[in-house]
Amino acid sequence: MTLIRTMMERPLDPGYAAAAERREAAGLPRSTSLRSPVLVVATLAMGLVVGVSASNLTAADSPRSAARKDLVQQIEDRRTQVDDLATRARDLQAQVTALEASQLDGPSGDAARSRELAEVVGALPMQGPGVVVTLDDPDDADDSGNGDPSDEERVISSDIQFVVNALWASGAEAVSINGNRLTSVSAIRFAGSAIIVDFRPLTRPYVITAIGDPQSMPTAFADGAGGSYLATLHGSFGLRADTDVSRDLSVPAAVGLTTRYADTVDTEGAPTSGAVRDRDDEEGRP
Repeated sequence: MTLIRTMMERPLDPGYAAAAERREAAGLPRSTSLRSPVLVVATLAMGLVVGVSASNLTAADSPRSAARKDLVQQIEDRRTQVDDLATRARDLQAQVTALEASQLDGPSGDAARSRELAEVVGALPMQGPGVVVTLDDPDDADDSGNGDPSDEERVISSDIQFVVNALWASGAEAVSINGNRLTSVSAIRFAGSAIIVDFRPLTRPYVITAIGDPQSMPTAFADGAGGSYLATLHGSFGLRADTDVSRDLSVPAAVGLTTRYADTVDTEGAPTSGAVRDRDDEEGRP
């Protein structure tokens, strides 16, 4: 209470009062006027510097804006080139598959076996019934303070990984995300706030297309971990998590399939198609 009373009764520090008395005794004003020429000039100079800096930062034709515009244009150009090359790669892959079929066609059934394996590894586009899962951020997502939605208010890579794994476990035979076919070596990762699949960035909404048995796969997914996870995303975090069953879906062929290593096998004991799919699921589904 003593400190508060002192501050209320004597708001001016005694040192300031003593300095004012010394100036008055020397024939000077008790305080320096705010209209001092030096102070006015310094204030104007600081205001000029701040104004010029703000103008340079906000100007539409500033070097920073021009550099950003150039980078955005380069990104768009490269993305267009990648899309064109991906389309050309799919066309070439289809031609290679057709040539393989023509060379292997015969009584031995090698052509059918080759096509079956090509479908398993993702070298051929597939069409049929299945499930479409759509994930998206809420429209009214709050900002975390730095201009970006917090992790709890947006779809992250682990959400897509979980849903894709649940679809494989439910019996999916082919899966794609926003038109990108997944294979046994596909990777779903994040780079900052962006989600990438096989080094290609995805844009919202995230549409996961899975082809499989229309009788068993939708039920297995809805009643299993996948359905529970989607319910949690929607109910607890407000994310969009829609599931639609369709009789006519299509997934494209994978782009950039590369043989990392190969070895000869005993064809007498070759596994059936179901065994091949089961092994893929166990050893390398994303």
